[in-house]
Amino acid sequence: MNPRLPAKQQAKTRARKDILRPGLSSLKTWFERSSLPLSEKQYKQLWLYHTLLREKNEQYDLTRIHQFDNMVQKHYIDCILVAKLLRWKLPSPMLDIGTGAGLPGIPLKIVCPETSFILAEGRHRRIKFLKEVMETLGLDGVEIYEGKIYASFSRRVNGVITRALETIPKTLARVRNCLALEGNVIFMKGPHCDDEVTQASNHFREEYRLLKDLPYTIPHTTHQRRLIVFRKL
Repeated sequence: MNPRLPAKQQAKTRARKDILRPGLSSLKTWFERSSLPLSEKQYKQLWLYHTLLREKNEQYDLTRIHQFDNMVQKHYIDCILVAKLLRWKLPSPMLDIGTGAGLPGIPLKIVCPETSFILAEGRHRRIKFLKEVMETLGLDGVEIYEGKIYASFSRRVNGVITRALETIPKTLARVRNCLALEGNVIFMKGPHCDDEVTQASNHFREEYRLLKDLPYTIPHTTHQRRLIVFRKL
């Protein structure tokens, strides 16, 4: 640290270095700067999850995002922003289709522990990883469904969530037999999904209605997102 710099500037420099240095403290800093303060237990669970994700990534092919800040922003903060936008109330049980490494299901479970989740994943290596996460974090109320979700899947759920899986109409058709009446399908989408929303609203107007269309930006980035929610009639 340059002793000639004013004290305030030195403090800012230290803060920037803390963010750049991967660790539990920098994870906390990112969440606090993003107006997402969590409990100490939640920070520790999220850090354990991050540690496992980094350790097992090469073995299980879990994510192509490797840089710490990007992982925190694009994975954890982006997922947990969903809970904040929905006022920390999620439908339960919630089916996470194509969860992969547990995104968004695991971060959402950490911040909404009262919500039951079914994490659906068809790839064997990722199933093994999810089981390791459940054992390490000790999360209750999480079931791992080993396989893809087809239209024939009929187990009753009150909510479905997907992240970068497929088009909105395809998912609405996929879950029509398992989603309870008044249940919500939550889509984590990029900003350019107007055509999908229009097609879904028109094609399924007798089965679903558009409940929410919330544009947002991941804090301290230029990454724009949209949270789309359809409700089953």
